[in-house]
Amino acid sequence: MRTRAALSRGSRADQGIKPVTDAQKAPDSGRGNFLSEGFRELGRKLARSRLRRAIRQQESDRLVALTALGQRAWDDKVDLAAHAGIRDRLAGLDSRAGELSQTTSRLDKEKTDLEAQRRAELDAFATRRKAVEAKKSPVDAALREARSRKSACEQSIKQGESRLAAIAGRLAALERDIATLGAAAGADGQPKVAAAQAERSKLAAEQGVLGATLAASRAELPAHAAEDSRLATESQRHAAEIAAIDAEQKAAIGRIDTDLARLRSELQGASQQSGAVQKDRSGTFCELGKALYDAGARDAALAEPVARVASIDGTRAQSESTLAASLAETRSLAGATMAKFWSVMLGVPLALAALGIGSWQYLHRSLPVAAAPQPVARAKAGACEAQKPPDNGTGVGVRSDCTRTEGTFAEGRLQNGKITYPDGRVREGDFAGGQQMGMGKLTWRDGRRYEGMFVDGRSMGPGLYVGADGTKDRGMFRPGAKLHGLGTREIPTGGVLVGMFDHGKPSGKMALVKDGKAEVVDPAAAPGAPAPSTATVEPVGR
Repeated sequence: MRTRAALSRGSRADQGIKPVTDAQKAPDSGRGNFLSEGFRELGRKLARSRLRRAIRQQESDRLVALTALGQRAWDDKVDLAAHAGIRDRLAGLDSRAGELSQTTSRLDKEKTDLEAQRRAELDAFATRRKAVEAKKSPVDAALREARSRKSACEQSIKQGESRLAAIAGRLAALERDIATLGAAAGADGQPKVAAAQAERSKLAAEQGVLGATLAASRAELPAHAAEDSRLATESQRHAAEIAAIDAEQKAAIGRIDTDLARLRSELQGASQQSGAVQKDRSGTFCELGKALYDAGARDAALAEPVARVASIDGTRAQSESTLAASLAETRSLAGATMAKFWSVMLGVPLALAALGIGSWQYLHRSLPVAAAPQPVARAKAGACEAQKPPDNGTGVGVRSDCTRTEGTFAEGRLQNGKITYPDGRVREGDFAGGQQMGMGKLTWRDGRRYEGMFVDGRSMGPGLYVGADGTKDRGMFRPGAKLHGLGTREIPTGGVLVGMFDHGKPSGKMALVKDGKAEVVDPAAAPGAPAPSTATVEPVGR
């Protein structure tokens, strides 16, 4: 067996930790400037964090190894006379663990038996209930039929009585009619008398038949009622038997469930006690292992666990030595080294950031705008008097060619508003750098208009173009208010062309939708198809 010192020396390679040399342990006053020393100290801090985690893991591994050593000694029945107190405690814990094991086995058996009894009871009650239901089912069917017959008999009696009352009323009326007609003179009344007498005879015969039928129905009704009552009583008796079986089942199963709940509680308690005993045994095994290791146990059966503990101790000693050497190097640093290091590492980036922010704010500062009103310059030139627009704010500007701008201005350029040209064209929307930009509108004197996206004063993007004849193009536009790509063209005479367009012209075959129907047509031959638009959208000057 290797000695503990040898195991300690050999454990360095196991952990991958380099031995600390004397040069590393000795403070070195001239090892470099504070920046290099600061970076080295950061490395040492990181290494110390890893060492502390390794030492904590080694402590945990040592406890596990000591527990294994104590359990090996106990299981192999090593002579523990020198540790009689620990031995007696372990014996008591083993005895208690055995008792708890027997208790758990007994409770498990009782629980299994009760669960089997519960299933058997449920099966028995289900069998009894099905037997009674088998008797009750035909009785309920017969009861429904008897009640149906009774209801039919009662309905027949009701209808017969109603009909007899109607016949009696009609007979009385006929008797009065016959008497009246018989007293009247003339031969014209004889046919009516004969008809009335014939109807009377017919009703009298029906009255006799109905009377006999009604008497028979009334005679049958008590028998139907008696059968209904007998079957209802029998059905209720079977229902009472089923209710009694259900109540008996609930009581019996309830008693079993109470016993099962008690057994489950006792099993849980036994399990908790077993866990506590096992925890005490592990602690006692660890205590025994420590006592044996400290006493230098030399039993051959314990050689392997003892060597394992010695290896962990050697590794931990090396880790602690390396940690102490690292702390010594930290203590050897000049007092202001890390303060200088952090002042440079944090101060310089903050200063650079502040300088950058300050420069950006200076370059993007807002310059004051003169509040004095701008004089209006008017000069005679051409057909109109020129009027200079305001540099900033809202106002109106007029060029010498009578082009009129009105809206919001910035630095003398229109930002949002309207431009009216001498030829009648009007632009409305947003402007940038003297050009119409974004969503806007352009109208011509003859009624044409384009509403949509503008880029540098030219139609470019989604929009709507309405021609002078009422043609409406919708889709994506190119400069010149020309529909390009997938779009639609609404024809004034009726119908809509749907398909691909190439710079305002239909491209290929298209679908013509008209009066709720669609058909594939040749655009060139489509009735009423207008010529493609050739409108020009000029850029906007100042």
